[in-house]
Amino acid sequence: MTIESKLVKTYLNHPRYPNAKITAIFLLLLSIILSNFHWHDMNALAPFLAAKKSQVFESGEYWRLFTTTFVHGNLEHLLSNSMMLVFLSYFVSAFYGQFLTFLATIITGALINYFVLYNSSLNITIVGISGVIYFLWGFWLILYLFIEQRITFFRRLINIIALFLILLIPTSYAPQTSYTAHYFGFFVGVVFAFIYYPFNSKKFKKYHFYEYRYIPNLEENTKHIETLYSTDN
Repeated sequence: MTIESKLVKTYLNHPRYPNAKITAIFLLLLSIILSNFHWHDMNALAPFLAAKKSQVFESGEYWRLFTTTFVHGNLEHLLSNSMMLVFLSYFVSAFYGQFLTFLATIITGALINYFVLYNSSLNITIVGISGVIYFLWGFWLILYLFIEQRITFFRRLINIIALFLILLIPTSYAPQTSYTAHYFGFFVGVVFAFIYYPFNSKKFKKYHFYEYRYIPNLEENTKHIETLYSTDN
């Protein structure tokens, strides 16, 4: 008798953390509120939210690295980021926790802004959360590559490459867009996922659910296959 096993469920089958919507809505509201403050010059906070290279590294106003993540240049800029921000922050929160998503968003945003401003030869101003969105993409996709073992590694890799080419590669060049922030954010997300997975791999594997098939030998002259299921964690 031959025993075959097939992985039919993984950690990614359904969300693990409730109330993930709260994180997504909070990050969106924070972006809307700070962007509106930035747009209205008469507001007392307006001059202190966006980050310029001279303000951060010459004046030592390092808080701008955190606030400027949620500031957008105009309504079109905000709207272009809002859908992806809500979508990704919800799913990362639902599967990996609200605290991790919020903390990673705040810290990663500041890190991306620091990197872009420090390596810029111009006294530029950087605003927007798109670098964090790319971070969330990198984090999600690499964990998908590790966890979703119901399909082959090659197919998972092809899925990631296809999604990257379709959604994360711009179809046109916009001079006001910081592509450095985008792809540095994605790189940081990938690195973070490679660090995060080994510490949590045992937890993820507890949710593996196998189907076992007992196949009688040919000499038994039967085609009957008995299917049993393991306990669903």
